[in-house]
Amino acid sequence: MIGSHKINSRIAPKAVSQAPLPAEVERAMTYDWGVLVDAYLMDAGRVGDRYAATVFCDRSGRASDGTTVATPAVEHLSTQGGFQLLRAVAAFDHYVIVSELST
Repeated sequence: MIGSHKINSRIAPKAVSQAPLPAEVERAMTYDWGVLVDAYLMDAGRVGDRYAATVFCDRSGRASDGTTVATPAVEHLSTQGGFQLLRAVAAFDHYVIVSELST
């Protein structure tokens, strides 16, 4: 699972991965979300109040780009340019859904 309560909000940036980021992730990163985004999620599949997705730019460093993760329980905050900003219900983590699987 990604995300955790962060005691220190100044986290060292993750080393640049060798593979380029998907263009959709780069586009989602251009928006001003008003919060620090903890991870970008692609091909997200909703399961109740959680998502399983492919993660990119995980600030916690727990998940490498392109790995599959599960979020904690989240709530929708806003939408910009077709991307969705989510917040973990029991933490201060924020995620952006770049693409979502259709049901």
